[in-house]
Amino acid sequence: MIVTRHGLAVCLSVFVLCSRGYAQDDASGGGSAVSGSASGDAMESQLRADIKFLASEELRGRSVTDETIEVAAGYLVERMQGIGLKTDLVGGKARQPFSVKLGSSVGDAEDNELTLSTDDENTDTRLVRLNHGLMPLALGSSKANVIGPVVFAGYGITAPRLEYDDYAGIDADGAIVIILRKEPQTSDPESKFSGTQNTRHAFFATKIQNAIKHGAKAILLVNDPASVREAVQAVRERIDQEKSRKEKLAQQLQQLPEDASNVRKSIEQKIANANQMIKSLGDDLPNVEQGVLGVTDAGVRPENQPSIPIVSVARDVISQALSDAAGTELAALESAIDETGSPRSVELKGVTATLKAELRPSVANTNNVLGLLPGKGKLADQTVVVGAHYDHVGMGGYGSLAPGTIAIHNGADDNASGTAAMLAIADRMMDRLSGLESHRRVLFMGFSAEERGLLGSQHYVKNPVFPLESTVAMVNLDMVGRLRDNELTIYGTGSAPTFDALVETANEPYGFDLFKVASGYGPSDHQSFYTAGVPVLFFFTGLHDNYHRPSDDFDKIEFGGLTRITDIVSDVTYELATLEQRPEYAETENRVRVRRQITAYMGVSLANRDDSVVISGLVQGAPAERAGLKTGDTLKKLGNTSVKNSQQVLEVMRSRSPGQKIPATVERDGEAISVMLELVARPEG
Repeated sequence: MIVTRHGLAVCLSVFVLCSRGYAQDDASGGGSAVSGSASGDAMESQLRADIKFLASEELRGRSVTDETIEVAAGYLVERMQGIGLKTDLVGGKARQPFSVKLGSSVGDAEDNELTLSTDDENTDTRLVRLNHGLMPLALGSSKANVIGPVVFAGYGITAPRLEYDDYAGIDADGAIVIILRKEPQTSDPESKFSGTQNTRHAFFATKIQNAIKHGAKAILLVNDPASVREAVQAVRERIDQEKSRKEKLAQQLQQLPEDASNVRKSIEQKIANANQMIKSLGDDLPNVEQGVLGVTDAGVRPENQPSIPIVSVARDVISQALSDAAGTELAALESAIDETGSPRSVELKGVTATLKAELRPSVANTNNVLGLLPGKGKLADQTVVVGAHYDHVGMGGYGSLAPGTIAIHNGADDNASGTAAMLAIADRMMDRLSGLESHRRVLFMGFSAEERGLLGSQHYVKNPVFPLESTVAMVNLDMVGRLRDNELTIYGTGSAPTFDALVETANEPYGFDLFKVASGYGPSDHQSFYTAGVPVLFFFTGLHDNYHRPSDDFDKIEFGGLTRITDIVSDVTYELATLEQRPEYAETENRVRVRRQITAYMGVSLANRDDSVVISGLVQGAPAERAGLKTGDTLKKLGNTSVKNSQQVLEVMRSRSPGQKIPATVERDGEAISVMLELVARPEG
C-alpha cells in the first residue's frame, strides 16, 4: 500500500490481552470452509512458502529500482503456470512491461567531482571523483557548479527547545557545508534527542531545510560509523548470498539430463546474472566501506521542491580536510559532540571547495504479471480481476517510514501477504469453477510499482488485455496478513449496489468483525480500476507500526487470519464469477481515511452500561493502574473525546501511538478525577 459491536460487556484486546481463538463450529465464530481439512493445511503451507520467499532477504524488498523485482516476477510466473493459469496473454508472455520514472541517475564522471584547495602552500589540492569517494544524492538539485568556503556544521541541527544549534558561532552563508548524518548521542538512552529514537532533526529533509535557511550553497553529507558498518555488512552478506545461489544453480546444472535444453538455458542465464551481481557488489564495496551513500539512498527530491547540491563524501576525505585546516580529525569531533552533548562546529579557514554535480532523469523497466482462468458459456466474455501488488520499497529511501535507514524492507504484510493470497485464490478457483458450464473469466494479476503511485494498475487500465467495458469487478488484496481483533476492513462496498449484501452474506460462515467502507477510492490498486468505471472490493487488515519499515517481517504474519481471509475472498470471487447479473457501477465519495490497527495499550477491560463505559478490569503494572484508575470507575473522557461506549474508546486509541501521553477523566463515587496515561506498546498475542 502506498504512503496513506456492542454487548453488555466487552473484552477489548486493545486494552487487555484476550483469547485470540475463534469458535469454528458455529456461524458466530466462523471458520473457513476448509479449516482443519487437508486442503486448508495445504493452502496455509503454500501461503507460508510464498510469503517466505517474497519477503526473504535475498529479494531485498522487491523495489522497482532493484533487479530482484524481476526475480519476484519470475516467481509469480512459475507459480501461475504451476496452478494451471494461462500465461501467454501479452505477446505470448505473462509479463506486461512498462516504465517507471524514478527521479535521478548520475551524470558523467567529469560533471561530478569535488576539489578542495587551500591557501597553505604545503597542503596539496585534493580532487574527489565520482565512485571514488563521492556520489551526488537525488535529494539535491540536478545540476550545479559552485565555489565557496567550507564550514563543518556538525549534525546540521538547530533545535532551540533542546538548547542545541550546530550553526551557532559559524557563518554558513554562501558556504559549502559539511553535515553529519543522524544526530548526537544516538546510542545514549538518556540523550536529549529522544534517547536512542530518532527525532525529526535526524531526517535528511530537516537538515537540508536548515542548511538552506542558513544560506548554504551546497552540502557535503558524511555517513556515520554505525551506518557504514551496517552497509558494509549488508553488501558482504549479499555477495555471500549470490555466491551461495550460484553454487546451488551450478549443482542443478550438473544434475540436468542432456535433453533439458530449455531448463539448462534458464539456469545458465541465472548463473550469469549471479556473476554480474557479484561483480557489481564487489565494485560498490570500496565506496561503501568509505561511507559513501548510493544516489537514492537518502531518498529522492520531490518534484518542484527547491534544493541545493548534495553529495555524499567519504569519511576519510572529510577527516583529512578537517585535520589539515582545523587540527582535529572527524572521529574526534564526533566523540566530543557525543560526550558533551554540545556542538563542535568549525570553519575550515583557508579552504575553498569547488563542487560539480549532475543528475539525470532515471527510468526503470518493470512488469505486471498476468495469469488467466478462461471463462465458459454465456458469461465467458466478461472479466473479474483479482489483483495484488508484489513490489515494495527495497532498502528504504523512497516510500520508507524509517527515514535515514538503509536496510531491507521485506514487506511481508505489504504486500507479500496479498500476493500469496491472490495465488491461493487462483488455485482455489481453478478447482471450484472447473465443473461449471458458465462463468466469467478470472484474470489474476501481480502489479508492480504500486509503491510508486499505483503505476502498474494504472498502466493496465490504460492498456487492458480484456476490455474494461466487459470487466465487471476488481478484487484487490493489500496488507491482509496482520489480522487483529478479528477486524477485516473492506473498501468499495458502495461501488456497486449489490456489494454490501454480497460481503455480508459471504462473511456469515467466517464471522469477521467487518468494517465496511463504501468508497471505491483509496491508496491501493483498486482505485485505478474504480476511476476507470469498474466496481471494486479491497480487503485490508489495517495499518500497523511496522508499515513501510524494515520490521515488516515474515514472523509477524498471522497465518490463521490470512487463511480465513483467503477463504472469504475466494467465496466472493466465486460469486462475482458466477452471478447472472453483473454488478452495476455506483459513484462513491472520494474521501477515504485509511484504517489503522490499535498499537497503543493502557491495560483495562471495559463494560458498556447504557450510555456509559465502565472499567471492569485492570492489568497490574499497566498504564491505567499506574495512573491510579480503579475497577468500577466510569470513563467519561479520553483525550478530547467524551465517551459513551467502548467503540468510541477504540477509535480514540487508533489515533494514538506507544510513548504518547493522553489525558483521561473518570467518575468515581460522584467525583470527577483526571489523570494522565502514558501509553505503551500493545503486547503481542
